[in-house]
Amino acid sequence: MIKWPSELIEDVARRKAVLFLGAGVSANSVADNGKRPPNWEQFLLACLDKCEDGKEVIQELLKSKDYLTACELLKVRLADQWNEILANEFSRPRYRAADIHKSLFQLDCRLVLTQNFDKIFDVYALNETQGDTVVKNYYDDDTPLVMRRNYRAVVKVHGSIDEPSKTVFTRGDYALVRHRYRGFQNLVDALFLTHTFVFLGCGLNDPDLRLFLEEHAHNQPSAPVHYMTSPEGEISTDLDVSIKSNMNIRLLRYSGSDGHHELTASVKELVDLVEDKREDIAERQDW
Repeated sequence: MIKWPSELIEDVARRKAVLFLGAGVSANSVADNGKRPPNWEQFLLACLDKCEDGKEVIQELLKSKDYLTACELLKVRLADQWNEILANEFSRPRYRAADIHKSLFQLDCRLVLTQNFDKIFDVYALNETQGDTVVKNYYDDDTPLVMRRNYRAVVKVHGSIDEPSKTVFTRGDYALVRHRYRGFQNLVDALFLTHTFVFLGCGLNDPDLRLFLEEHAHNQPSAPVHYMTSPEGEISTDLDVSIKSNMNIRLLRYSGSDGHHELTASVKELVDLVEDKREDIAERQDW
């Protein structure tokens, strides 16, 4: 089980934390037919199967884990089918919210950022709040208002399956967002300085996320640490000093066996710890 740091518990309790959800969170969901949302590699391999020829270059890119370039080539090859492929993989199966989504919602963080363009957490939050949760995308003009005022919001940093043409999935997509939507990037930069980020279901092999973390770590070397959950054995503990120094991230490890059940249980425990802390803050009127 994850031993949650007291500083993190306090920041979540005071709503000074931002949850950042990756594909590993969505992977807990199951559709009625038993299908789970694919991770990046699974999705690209499924797309590769749809190509009739010229697979060798893409196969080599996948072997070297250059998923951004592989996706770029696949999107061009399958341009006529691309939106249908996305819908079939991420929308039409109607994935149900898993226990981890429910616990994450119970943490009652004001802002949840997500790389996922499925709508699993969004729909659950909207239903639980009777539509009071605001869902915004990186390209929405009024996203700054939502992030600054007292809204409960889910912010889609890579877009939504509702607009497949604006999902961020390829090397070109990442570059476009960094340059055309620099204002949104500045908002996330500001949040990163004023809040504690908790990354769940994300990996440090994401080149865009890694670049973001490295820039902040070197621009603000004295900033408080952020946190990322990670399955035991995925990243050697020998790298922890380097990760802290170069990305200002502290890894919170858990057992990845049994479908990452321990992460779900750990988040549920965090809910209890945060609720206790909020009661303590209220009793002391230490706002």
